[in-house]
Amino acid sequence: MVKKVDPEYISEDNPEWTAEDFAKSRPARDVLPELFGKKAAAEMLKSSRSVSNFKVPD
Repeated sequence: MVKKVDPEYISEDNPEWTAEDFAKSRPARDVLPELFGKKAAAEMLKSSRSVSNFKVPD
């Protein structure tokens, strides 16, 4: 069953992606350096999750 789209959410400025749009898309790690430079892109792509070195005692 196809879900009905609420007409309020339909936008001509930002249409729903087609299969062709997805096929042409590129990962952020490839695009950001071109747009913002390598240093800024590296900062944006850094993981925001901290990694803990906590070890449970045996």
